[in-house]
Amino acid sequence: MKLLITGASGFIGSHLVSAACAAWGADNVIAFSSRSMDSCLSIVYERPGFNLSNHDYDLLSTAEVLIHVGAFTPKNGSQANAVGHCNANIDFTNNLLALPFLNLKKIIYISTVDVYASAEIITENTPTLPTTLYGWSKLYCEQMVSAFSAQHQLTCQILRVGHVYGPGEEHYEKFLPEAIKRIVAGEAVELWGDGSEVRSLIYIDDVVAAILRAIPLCVDPGPINIVGGAPISIRTLLDDLISISGKPVPIILKKFNSPSRNYIFDNSKLRQHLLATETELSIGLKAEYAYMAQLT
Repeated sequence: MKLLITGASGFIGSHLVSAACAAWGADNVIAFSSRSMDSCLSIVYERPGFNLSNHDYDLLSTAEVLIHVGAFTPKNGSQANAVGHCNANIDFTNNLLALPFLNLKKIIYISTVDVYASAEIITENTPTLPTTLYGWSKLYCEQMVSAFSAQHQLTCQILRVGHVYGPGEEHYEKFLPEAIKRIVAGEAVELWGDGSEVRSLIYIDDVVAAILRAIPLCVDPGPINIVGGAPISIRTLLDDLISISGKPVPIILKKFNSPSRNYIFDNSKLRQHLLATETELSIGLKAEYAYMAQLT
């Protein structure tokens, strides 16, 4: 079975390519990326348009499963309404679906939990009402992929990914990687508000395992949230990081006047269909901390 993976050089995509090569062999994995990949077959595209060669089209014709990971993902909150970048998600998906996939049987679209309205506990039945252009762009792409699949009699699986952590997220300006960077550097960590906001984190290896297990999934469960099931407050997360570091870490409390939002999920659908158990948070945090410490 030949897999085509977009976004192969990104945080999730790079881990996914490595795991797919280990499971199916490098000759059965095609990376669709803006730069060449040495670990597997590659289709390197250019924008605007893809400007593909005849060899690229030959590779496309062999793909049986498309795992569409590639997208603009905000590195911080201020980028979540970047008009050009969010529109690019839609343009990229539209151009991708226009390519000649002659043997395609299934599309797995990697979406986001940012498509949901705020709720005390988020499930797959929570209304979809994004609060950002990024969320709207991903929701629209979900609809594009679903409609395309129906029109071409393809199997389609929507996976809505939540707050992913682990080695490789150092480029994101989120609390966890930023806190680890500061702790490793011996600097104080800024904590906005009282730290009571709750997050549900899922380790990168678990995300990849869930995506790959969606390939042979025969039933049609509808969208599945790829999310952690063990919510933790920001303050407790910071305390755990400090404990892992074994260092005295100063904490600078900063006033936070914006409305807070907790992210708590019911991930029973994920456990039923794709991932029976999760990586323990303590194990994942230690792995990310060790990885980040090696980068200095």
